[in-house]
Amino acid sequence: MDKFIYHFKNFAELTRMYSINMAIASCLIIFSYAYYSEKFSFLNFFLLTFALCLIQMGANLFDCYIDVKKQLKEGKTFENMVFSTERKARLIRNKTFSIKQVEIILCIIFSIALLIGLYFTIFSGWRVLIFAFLGAILTLFYPISSRYNLAEVVVGLIFGPLSIMGGYFALTQDFNSNLFVLSFAIFFTTVILLHTHNIMDWEFDIKEGKNTLAILTGSKKNAILALKLMIILSYAIVLYGVLFLYFNPKTLAVFLTLPIATKLLRSIREYVEIKDVEFKPRWYWGFFENWETIKEQKLDFFMFRFYLARNFSFFFAIFATIGAMV
Repeated sequence: MDKFIYHFKNFAELTRMYSINMAIASCLIIFSYAYYSEKFSFLNFFLLTFALCLIQMGANLFDCYIDVKKQLKEGKTFENMVFSTERKARLIRNKTFSIKQVEIILCIIFSIALLIGLYFTIFSGWRVLIFAFLGAILTLFYPISSRYNLAEVVVGLIFGPLSIMGGYFALTQDFNSNLFVLSFAIFFTTVILLHTHNIMDWEFDIKEGKNTLAILTGSKKNAILALKLMIILSYAIVLYGVLFLYFNPKTLAVFLTLPIATKLLRSIREYVEIKDVEFKPRWYWGFFENWETIKEQKLDFFMFRFYLARNFSFFFAIFATIGAMV
């Protein structure tokens, strides 16, 4: 049992499983609308959730794989590779997983996701392939998308409109215009997570020539303004849906995430202004798993802000789901 736990923890770190909240958030939104369809099946919903989580873990690992291969091609050794954080590709660099093993894991992950996609093609018709094809193209494009200032947009599209509308169609063989509007709120909450990460990676990304949305704004101050705007737009979409469409008024429960959003903005300003602050997670800011270990590794300054952005995205989706169903 101990050996299994050890290998599972390594696999979870390798694929950055801590970030699958983006996939789960999309699935929760899908569930809140698809559940009322006569064609809804819990088995199919489980398969869809599993596939989207695999795709995200595969995309995370593929991103690390491409970056490691790039540095190997530049003549660097595993010991001399430099990334924005010590956590990235750590298990590849310390040779816990070889390049060959990573390639095998990627093949297994995407093969399983592909099989599930084929199942839904049979179950829901050939149009599922359109969503699957677009998802595959965007996933493969992601590792180089930062060259064109599109990395955040690509991920937002994958786990926002594309996954949500594709998943809804796979479960119901139907289209829902209200869900399409709501999917753009999830688009922005997903981009918020990546944008927060990239504000903290500012110097490293400039050095590496990555053209992120944060860098595109021209300054860290402008990047924070962009972050604030995206948070406002996330709430505005829900408010618009309640006032002018047919969103359940209880969807306004998403505003319960305001304490997390407020703390995120304040904390990222403190990061940019290099203020010396103590990080004390509060229960109303969400989950901060492995916090003591993170503090020991002196990564709390980074992970505190990342967890806030992740928790905002995740709980926004949870409250939207509950509000839509109650």
